[in-house]
Amino acid sequence: MRVIANERYIKRRAFVGRYASIAGLLVLLVSFILSIFWTQESALIPLGMWVALLIGVSLSMVGGYYADRFEGPRAHYRGIREALKGLDQRYTLFQYVLPSPHVLWGPDGLTVLVVRSIPGEVTYANGRWNWRQRFKFLRALAGQEGIGVPEAEVEYELRRMGRYLGKALPDLSVPMQGVVLFTHPDVKLSVQDPPVPVLHARKFKDWLRGPGARKAMPGALRRQVEEVLFGGGGSDPNAIGGLTGRTG
Repeated sequence: MRVIANERYIKRRAFVGRYASIAGLLVLLVSFILSIFWTQESALIPLGMWVALLIGVSLSMVGGYYADRFEGPRAHYRGIREALKGLDQRYTLFQYVLPSPHVLWGPDGLTVLVVRSIPGEVTYANGRWNWRQRFKFLRALAGQEGIGVPEAEVEYELRRMGRYLGKALPDLSVPMQGVVLFTHPDVKLSVQDPPVPVLHARKFKDWLRGPGARKAMPGALRRQVEEVLFGGGGSDPNAIGGLTGRTG
């Protein structure tokens, strides 16, 4: 499998995730120190304390958001690459290059991936998600991801890709499908009749070869789509936006 990723985009957000969290903790420490020295006669200290508290919490949330998705072994892009490791060269994974963040291009069309990297017990039944995990409130306070409504994200990303391809290839219908992919190794997943495919990362390749397999695209259509996806470079992964493709 080839991987074409906007590594600069990833590194910038990983940097923000790493250092905004640290900065937030330092500002919260300043707020705590101000609270120690506050007396009724020190009128300016409570104002500074609340400003520092607001800034510290905001930085911590921003840092937690980006760290959860771009930093460390549980980063979304890493989880997808690990799940797809071993696919042959007919497949190309686009990350932060196309309108949708994670798109897999294969012999049978496009697969848009929406990622969740959360531990705990995740269930879907009767149209509702339930996530059992300790300290969910603290995770939310730190800006870390929750369960949300992933099927709505899938539909949104499919529409984005549909509009993108529709502008370039208005007279052609490109096969597309969407998947919710849970990449955390400690997640326990139980779903009943989900509106879109919901899979654990370790089962994704089997799904691609089984229930998710579609009829191979005609060669002419495939070449036209590749001209759009690869920025006019046909099947050359090095041609897209000056980015370098690599084998994953």
